[in-house]
Amino acid sequence: MKHIAILLAGGTSQRFGGDKLLTEKFGMPVLSRTLDTLEQCTDIDEIVLVGSTPNSPPSKVRTVLPAGEERFFSLCNALAYLREQAKENARIIVHNAANPFLTPEELSKGIALSKLKKNVIFGFFTPNSVKEVRNGKVNKNLVREQIFETQTPQISDLHTLLKALDTYRKNPVTIPRDEAELLSLIGEEIFIFECSPRNQKITTPHDFPENFRLGMGEDSHAFSASLDLENPVTLGGVSFPECEKSFSANSDGDVILHALCNAILSSVGARTLASFADEMCRQGDTDSQYYVQKALSKAVETHPRYEIQNVIVSLECALPVLSPRHEEVQRAVAKLLRLSPTHVGLTYTSGEALTPFGKGEAVRCTVEILAKI
Repeated sequence: MKHIAILLAGGTSQRFGGDKLLTEKFGMPVLSRTLDTLEQCTDIDEIVLVGSTPNSPPSKVRTVLPAGEERFFSLCNALAYLREQAKENARIIVHNAANPFLTPEELSKGIALSKLKKNVIFGFFTPNSVKEVRNGKVNKNLVREQIFETQTPQISDLHTLLKALDTYRKNPVTIPRDEAELLSLIGEEIFIFECSPRNQKITTPHDFPENFRLGMGEDSHAFSASLDLENPVTLGGVSFPECEKSFSANSDGDVILHALCNAILSSVGARTLASFADEMCRQGDTDSQYYVQKALSKAVETHPRYEIQNVIVSLECALPVLSPRHEEVQRAVAKLLRLSPTHVGLTYTSGEALTPFGKGEAVRCTVEILAKI
């Protein structure tokens, strides 16, 4: 039996506050992510897409149909098309485009169950305490082990769905909210497939899981031949006059903050520190804390909810000696990023004096960050 997926992609996204199907959260729009799952599932032979059209529909998309005013009427459009086109019965997998977290593996397992049970709905048992409420008051405590949160896909076969649709049209009192309700009109047994709770429909922006980005940056500076008393070595915004050294740099030469800037910029795919720091330095901004603020503002431009979660700073140097002032540097970096000091890791090594950094001629820094977007 052929397996045909009906992908319903015609919602107005009113509760989302924008077109959620075109929102990019996976390096691709939500619609493309959902289509990609159907495309990758080896059990799916064809896709009937109802509603939005991606720029490059995958190869399994057989046709794109107009959406109805409500989800059910979009389904009706797809079933009407298949009634005319299908020469034989087919297994129908109805899926919401706003369910992008379904995996091809789970989809295949559900389809395998439908070969034994015919009518299968995906979902999971609620982990929450559930109440029946009437007139603003709790009327009954429900047993959560019996509360199944229905998602998609929902699977049946074409002939059964058409029979249920014809029955509905004879007495269209209440619009079925999903395929399970439609099939109940003809007394069909509905079986469940317990999928991962991750397979939830996106209704509001809060339904997206938190996305994280990694960033890495490096910087190094040699020491000047002579000490500039007004510009002693600075690391993480902390001055080290006892080092009796100065960096050879057009700014304060703070390699921790320079590497931090590059880590921030790399986490959002932006150009490196030099793209703006040289000009800022020429204008008199030599304090590297200003560069960090600029890097953060660039990150927020592309990801308004950008927030650094964790920082790892690794230094290779013989000078300055960091151990006595470890917590001071840690606190300074944390304060600049509005983090707890426990979210700033700080390590340092001389590397057995195998490099100029370990020999006390320069300082090298690598910074890695974890950021939430």
